[in-house]
Parts: sequence; C-alpha cells; structure tokens
Amino acid sequence: MSVSRDQVLNFVRQQHRRPLKIRELARALRVSDRAYSDFRRLIRGMVRDGSLVKLRRSRYGIPSEHNLVVGRISVQASGYGLLAPDDGGADIFIGARYMRRARHGDRALVRLTRRAQGSDRAEGELVRIVERAEQTMVGTYDGVSLVVSDDPRIRARVHIPDDLTCGAKAGQKVVVRLKYSSPNVHPDGQIVEVLGNADDAGIETLILIKKLGLPLVFPQHVLEAVEEITEDIPAEEIDRRLDLRDLTCFTIDPVDARDHDDAVSLQVLDDQTYCLGIHIADVSYYVPEGSPLDHEALARGSSVYFPDRVIPMLPERLSANICSLQPGEDRLALSILAHITPDGELMDTQIAETVIRSRASLSYEEVQRVLDCDRGAANPAEPYADVLMHMEALRIRLTEKRMARGTIDFEIPEPRIVLNDQGHPIHIGPRARLNSHRLIEEFMLLANEIVARRMADGGIPILYRVHEPPDGEKLAEFCDLARTLGYRLSNPSRAENIQAFLANFKDEPVGHILSHRLLRSMKKAVYTPENVGHFGLACDTYTHFTSPIRRYPDLILHRILRDAINDGSTPGQMARRARRLPDIGDLATQREIAAQQAEWDAIRLMQILYLKDKMGECFDAVIVDVRSIGFFVQLNDVLIEGLVHVKNLWDDYYIYHELQGALVGESTGTTFRLGDSVQVQLAQLDQQRLRIDFHLLSHANRREKRE
Repeated sequence: MSVSRDQVLNFVRQQHRRPLKIRELARALRVSDRAYSDFRRLIRGMVRDGSLVKLRRSRYGIPSEHNLVVGRISVQASGYGLLAPDDGGADIFIGARYMRRARHGDRALVRLTRRAQGSDRAEGELVRIVERAEQTMVGTYDGVSLVVSDDPRIRARVHIPDDLTCGAKAGQKVVVRLKYSSPNVHPDGQIVEVLGNADDAGIETLILIKKLGLPLVFPQHVLEAVEEITEDIPAEEIDRRLDLRDLTCFTIDPVDARDHDDAVSLQVLDDQTYCLGIHIADVSYYVPEGSPLDHEALARGSSVYFPDRVIPMLPERLSANICSLQPGEDRLALSILAHITPDGELMDTQIAETVIRSRASLSYEEVQRVLDCDRGAANPAEPYADVLMHMEALRIRLTEKRMARGTIDFEIPEPRIVLNDQGHPIHIGPRARLNSHRLIEEFMLLANEIVARRMADGGIPILYRVHEPPDGEKLAEFCDLARTLGYRLSNPSRAENIQAFLANFKDEPVGHILSHRLLRSMKKAVYTPENVGHFGLACDTYTHFTSPIRRYPDLILHRILRDAINDGSTPGQMARRARRLPDIGDLATQREIAAQQAEWDAIRLMQILYLKDKMGECFDAVIVDVRSIGFFVQLNDVLIEGLVHVKNLWDDYYIYHELQGALVGESTGTTFRLGDSVQVQLAQLDQQRLRIDFHLLSHANRREKRE
C-alpha cells in the first residue's frame, strides 16, 4: 500500500519513545514489498527536508522530540545566526563558531544546547544544512571586477570575470550567480541580469523581488502554450453547459483589479427566498492537468501582490483576459446556485459548469456608496442598487449565523499605501474594511463550504483548507499576558469563547494589539487531504474554491469538481490524483507562506521609503510588543512599526519580565507594557534589513486596566 508523509509523521510521533528503522517502519505501516522502494525514497526525502532525523543505529524520529529543530537561518552582520523554526517557535541563537558553513537563508538542522546567557532565547549549534539558500545575490557592480552585496548579512565580495559582466556599468544594481570554489574564499560569479540604476523608478521593489527569488517572467514554452489558446469559446462547449448569460451578474473588486475571478448574482423568488449565484472563472478548462501552464502554476503556487505590481500565477493573457470575468464578454465558469431563506438558512444547492456574461465591473467603493444610500455623483453600481441592497440583507443574516456558531473574526487593520508616478509612497494609512468587502467575503466563504461539503459527502479526495485548534501551551501564555492587561479569556479551546473575548475590546486601542497577539498564538491554516476542520471558522469542512486565477489549490479543486460533475474520473485516476494531493498541499502551503512574507517585506520596504525624508521627526505611537531587546511601537495613523532598543533607554537598567510582557527599570520601577502610549523620534532606517529604529522621547501612563 502507498503511505503518505502525514501518515509517517503521525506514526513516528506515536513511537517517539522507541524510534524504528526503515524496515520496522515499513512493517508497522503495512508497506508491501513492491512499494518498499518508494517508501524508502519517501523516508530519505523526509530526512533531507528535515521532517525526520536519522538517529543512532539508523533509527528515525521527529527532530523536535530529540532536542533538534529545523528552520531558516538569518545570518547577522557580526557573524552569529538566528534560526527561525519551521513550527513558528522562538528564534534560536547560534554562536559564530557553531555556524559552520551556513549562509544567510539556508534551512538547517540545529541541536539545542542551552539558554543563551542573559536572554530568554534558546541556544544551539548547527548539525547540518538541510537546504541551501538561492545561489544568487543582488549587489552593486564597481565597473571593474567586483560586485558587493547590498545585504550586509552576505559579506562576500564577488569577483566577476571580464566576459561575464552582462554589459553592466559602474554603480548599477545587478543579479549575480555565485560559484564557490572553496567555502573559505570569496566566490566568483557571473552577472546574469542588470536591474538598473539606483535611482530608477521602482528599483527598490525590483531588488526585493530578485532577493526573494520570485519569478518575474514566464518561461518561453509556457508563453507559447498560452498563445495557442483561442479566446473564442467553441459552440459545442457552450451547448453542453448551463447557459446563464441572461442572468444579471457582476464582479466586485478593488478599483485597480484586472484578474476578476468571481462574479455574483441574486434573484428574489416568488416566495421571497433567494437564489444566490456565485460564479467562479473556469480556469481549469484552459489549464489542463500536466500541461506546461499547469506545471508553472504549481511551481508558483499563487500570485504575489506588491504595492506597485503583481507577480501572477498565470500569464496575463489568461489571468487578465481569457479567464477574467470581464463585463460584456462570454466567459466559462463554475457556478454555485444556492437557494436560501431570508433568515440565511441554506435550503439546497446546485453546482454546474456554466457560461456567463458579467454586466459590470464594480469597485468596493462604488458598491459601498449604494449600501450607504449615497445617491450623489454618478455611480456605475447605481443600476444594481435593488439587488445590492438585497445582497447586503442576506449577507447580514449569513454573518449572524456564522458568528453564532463561533467563527473568530480578527479585526486587524492593514496598511493602505498610495504611490506616485515614480512608484514611491506618498501616503500610508489604515485600509478601510467596508461592508462591500464583507459582502463578497461572506459569499465566498459560503461557496467554499458548499463545495467542500459536496466533495466530502461524495467521498472524493480533495485538498481541504485546514485550521487545527491552537496549541494549549501557547494559548495559556496568551491568557497570562491578557490577564496582566486586565482581560480574562476563559476556556480558550472553544472558538466561541475566543470570539466573545475579542468582542470585549473591539473598539479599544489595545484591542488590535491583543487580536494580533492572539492570532500569533494560533496555528497556521494549511492545505491537506486530511480533513480535520477549520477552527477559526468553526467549520467542520472547508476548502478553497473561489480564486483559481491566483491560487493553485483552487485550480486543482476545479478539475476534481468538473470530473465529479461529469463522472469523468475512473477509480484508478482518482487514486493516482489522491496520491499526489499530500505533496501538492505541502507545496501550496509553502508557496503561500513565501508569498505572504514577500508581500509583508514589500510593505515594510514602502514604509521605510515613506520615512526616508522624516529622519529626526517625532511621532505619537503605542507599544505593540515587548521583548528582552526592547519594545516595538506602532506609529498612530500610519501603522508603521519599529524598535526602541533597550540600549537606548538610558535612564535605568531594564529587565524583561516575560510573564508580564513588560520591561521594568531596576532602580526606578518604570514599566513599559503593551498598550502604553509613547512619543518617539525616528533614529535609523535600514533598507537592506528592513529595520526601523526609534528613540523614546516620552512615556504616558498606560490606560486603566479593565477587569
């Protein structure tokens, strides 16, 4: 029988007191002799990627259960390293002499040794490199023979032979492919791309993209495959689908969106019940399984959104044209038609392959004006006012029902960045969360649940969107922290209790801080064929279906759903696809994490560029995190965070109290806690490390604690 990675990990965890050899694992998991070679390759691959560790006498275990941790190394300028564990735990300090040949960004296996002196951080030593970082570097060419890295954590000076300069000129930003002849000498390299001059518009984002190794262009064979796709829909394809082109539907997206992958419709029936239509672009029709487009989409995993550009999962001809639900154009879709009572009770559903024609491309702001009964200036959403008001009434009922079952809604503000024509930020502020946003979110949540339930009831293997219950220890730590601020969270293992807890301080300044800290205590949602429910949504069956233009798990689900609708898969084909799902889920989760990190880094970069001409200025702020190295503040109104380092608190010697989440002055008793109001001065910007440092000017008493 075939065994998945998850099955191996679950079994090895159960056997942690008695680690087994490969043969013993195979027998315990009932692996046949025929499948043993594949099983052995699976185990060795899991050792290579750090999921398992090989112990003495060729036995295998989970790293964390044998004093070992796998994570990504961040090399500091002074030579020591910090390991960020894959499981999201606290950083581990690695002294310079224990770094061996690790480079910045390497994924490594580290043995824990002790607590680092004078710190709450654990200390370890490097055992082996699990995965090398990218073998490229972004730097500045000196015009003669050297490229110096822009990142101070990469201290190499790369020699460039005369015939490998790619035409670069002195002072230009370049991408270099590295070649190490010995780990103890500076590497040679080849300039593979010239990015431009340091003052070119958008160069900062371009450098960040290259540092992160994100693909800006599609391979030629993928572009050729796209060009072979015709925009015209064959008549026989239209004939075999449910024709909904006469149904009034429209898209609601950000004002600058180009990839419209969902449209909505609503009919009020004679008995005053609703027929809600959720129509999702049928990308799977144009991207067959195993095609060049499919391979590239899987490798990318998702689109990545930056303040000034998008790196799409699919080429623009598909994502912004052929698949995009543009107004007035016939488009293929997978549609959910949900029959719902005015109270939000789901009566029945139909899922069908359809052809639709969107009536309009509306923005969230235009729709919100209708919902606010703002009948002032001309508004493209006005002709759909009646249906939009009915949609909002239904949305309110659906939200009430979802919240009643215990859904957790983290109201954490996100920054909105406005750029000028040169791509530089001229304004940063909190992004408004409108009811028009909530409307689309609610309908998409419903669609995802309907499809997940349909697949689960049919016993059809898919990738579920799973969010496991939080770790009890992390929740206990959060409850202790909240208690020091005057808040009590009882029985936090129940989602409805967390929801009620968040509602207590929803409109208070400390509310966003505690919401963010609680979110950090939660486990990350992942893609897996093992359905264990979604804790945050208080939902026992959930998946991702509504964004196939920008998320690969949605795309593969569309294929599976179309096969189910048409009885298009044999049992053998379903079994083969099911065997691939665990690996696809793992890759999709990894790509999602990488995309989120890239988007956060890009926002951080824009914040630094925004502050560049504000050095020395003073800002009102609030403390949002306290650690042994100092406390992090968030500037009021602009949501920019930075560090006030403990070494710059000159009036006393400050001691970190972990249980209180506070820094306390040894002599004065002055205490810095979460939620404290402060005034700070901008002291330093580090564009390469994406760091912002402030000096403290004044410290106001914290708000009264609330019991």
